[in-house]
Amino acid sequence: MARQKLWFKKRTTRGSGREVKGKTKLTRKNAVREIYKNQRVYSYFFLKFALFFILGLIWIKLGAPIGFVKVLPIGLAIGLVVACFEKFRIGRGIEIVILILAAVLSYVTPVGIVL
Repeated sequence: MARQKLWFKKRTTRGSGREVKGKTKLTRKNAVREIYKNQRVYSYFFLKFALFFILGLIWIKLGAPIGFVKVLPIGLAIGLVVACFEKFRIGRGIEIVILILAAVLSYVTPVGIVL
């Protein structure tokens, strides 16, 4: 009987402090800390997407055309190599889509960086 009561009892380390699983109680200080961590992560991904967009805009204009090609998307090629060898693979698909959309946008409209 005593074992059953112990099994149903809430398991904590010290009174009503931390639970055994390692989750802390939600306090104002902990909530602010979690918001700050999330803002750092989101700002990192936003910066990364902005850099990939800028890479997609870079083209090289050739003096003499090779066949029918007058410009080469060098930024797209560099961006694809960087995206393939990146440490964090979570947003790889989004990064590649951003690169391709930036390259198409800069090819169709006169927007972008021509070296």
